[in-house]
Amino acid sequence: MAKSRSVKLKRASRKDAYWDALGKVWPYVARAYDDFKDEKPIIVYELPRRMVYAYPAIDYINDLTERTRKQTRQLYKQAMAADEFMVFVRDTKNRVLRSYVFPIGEKP
Repeated sequence: MAKSRSVKLKRASRKDAYWDALGKVWPYVARAYDDFKDEKPIIVYELPRRMVYAYPAIDYINDLTERTRKQTRQLYKQAMAADEFMVFVRDTKNRVLRSYVFPIGEKP
């Protein structure tokens, strides 16, 4: 039997520094999503500037590299079908882009 999503999310939190950083700014992430939820945005938390942005999904996805774009489109479609939303953590200093998917209303 597959593990529940909440079990996977709890495990991720123990191993992932970006997950921890996202948890610290979660109220801002949730607010950014709520402010633009009708447009089904992608939320981006940018490190080290510690800024949260909401982007139109198509525009954001089209700005990604070809490989990342294909993966993100698929993940975004799955998230929308499951009433979830995508959050990216972009670490410009270490050149890392990490994506997460959350059920609407759930906190990491």
